[in-house]
Amino acid sequence: PVGEFKHRIKEVEFGDGYKQVAGDGINTESQSWSFVYTGHKSEVMPIFSFIRSHTAKSFIWVPPFGDKGLYRVKADSITLKPIGGSSITITATFEQAFSA
Repeated sequence: PVGEFKHRIKEVEFGDGYKQVAGDGINTESQSWSFVYTGHKSEVMPIFSFIRSHTAKSFIWVPPFGDKGLYRVKADSITLKPIGGSSITITATFEQAFSA
C-alpha cells in the first residue's frame, strides 16, 4: 500500500517576508492508504462486503510501519475488477478517522 500524509496548517505572510505557520486544529495530520487485494472470488467477496459497509463506520486498522488507529473507507474509492476465471481485484482507500 501507498500512504499519503496531509497536514492542515494556517499560514500568514507579512509584508517584510516573515511567515507565521501553525497547525490548524488538534488533528493536524491525517493519513490515507491505498488498499489492493487480488484473490479467488470466495476470498475477495467477504473483504469487499466489509469495505462497502465501512464508508461511514470506522474500523481499527494498523497501516504498514504505523500505529493502530481508526480508519474509514473513502466512499468514492471502491472498485471491483474481475481478472479472469474466478479471480477478482478490489481496491479502496482507507482514510484516518478521528471519531467512531
